[in-house]
Amino acid sequence: MAIEYITSKNLFLLICDTLKLLDKPLVKHGIRVSYTMSKMLECKGGYEKYEIADFMLLAVLHDIGAYKTDDVRKRLSFEAKNPLPHSIYGYLFLKYLSPLEEQSKMILYHHVDTSQMQNVAYKYKKETEILKVAEIMDIWQQAFGNKFDPHMIERYIGTKYEKEACSLLFEAIEKYDIFTKLKKGSYQEEFEEYLEYILLSDEEKEKYLKMLMYCTGLRDESMVSNTIATIYVSREIGKKMRISELDKSEIYYAALLHDIGMLGMPAELIQAPRKLEDAELNLIHTHVDLTSEALRGKISPSIIDIAAAHHERFDGSGYPRGLKGSVMNTKQAILQIAELVVNMCSDKPYRKAFSKEEIEKELNDGIVSGKYDGVVADIFLKYYDDIMQKAMQKAQAALVMYQKLRKSSEQVYKNFTN
Repeated sequence: MAIEYITSKNLFLLICDTLKLLDKPLVKHGIRVSYTMSKMLECKGGYEKYEIADFMLLAVLHDIGAYKTDDVRKRLSFEAKNPLPHSIYGYLFLKYLSPLEEQSKMILYHHVDTSQMQNVAYKYKKETEILKVAEIMDIWQQAFGNKFDPHMIERYIGTKYEKEACSLLFEAIEKYDIFTKLKKGSYQEEFEEYLEYILLSDEEKEKYLKMLMYCTGLRDESMVSNTIATIYVSREIGKKMRISELDKSEIYYAALLHDIGMLGMPAELIQAPRKLEDAELNLIHTHVDLTSEALRGKISPSIIDIAAAHHERFDGSGYPRGLKGSVMNTKQAILQIAELVVNMCSDKPYRKAFSKEEIEKELNDGIVSGKYDGVVADIFLKYYDDIMQKAMQKAQAALVMYQKLRKSSEQVYKNFTN
């Protein structure tokens, strides 16, 4: 189970570091909103610290839909122009792909004026109003700089923002001097103190780790389908080789997270309809280091070692470190073969998928030359048809899920605008 490999606090930090690969300023915005919300909730009272920590995690994720629907480099413009698409996509993303199913509607409503929320019956309505105020405060503070005045919000009380939420804001300013701390950056210590109160169950940890895999689909949906296929191929090879349950588990988490570094790669390179130039390839190769950096200190080192070696080759021709078989293990070899064959089986913008015969030739040649671990590659080839048929079915199911998200987004948007 995930609990053996990562603490609740480290999982929170891993979520932040993974999203920073997509857009660091937007994550910093989420963290500042999270801090402001925590202090407003403290003023409201009636919450245990672990409950506030849960809302803080949701606040960090409140703009997650923007990574898919907007140009996040123009944060102020996408927030001001039409925030509904990213609110809807974020709501559905968290509803279906995270443990935050109940709280996900906070994302849906966090840009809806309070005057339009009067007849909405929702368990977390009050917390949604607090989130709305916390967010607009950060946007205004960043936009207006030294001219920022939180009392600007008073003209919108009762229309855009709820009176009670605004009162909690002013109380938090008076009691905690939140905007001075935000401006100086000294709020971070208080923010991190709350991370000690995050209490996630085994099931919640598992769902959040899977959510990180699905985050790669915010950049390119095929990355998720390929990862799911890679997980399956790795698992089946491990079964055939009768490796231990511990080894199977470590390979699973390494396969689940091995490509999160791709979130830091330019989309135009990931989706380029041509072969990349050497400099571009070298940049893409850095995704392995980005994955390792995001995971380091948060999850089991043995899992990181497996994930970080998925592009290494037993003859030393791989990257990023050019490791040879003498310093690698079977777990690393399994993920290498699984990732390789799934990648070859997949259509790319610049080429069609390889045929079974071409894949078999690549592996057999690699066994002879010492490029691949002969035992692992041979086991895969022996069960090729059964493994790859089911792996591709699972990959296709992931793409169907994204189609479901798109259709649901369209329907929710119609319901809001009609």
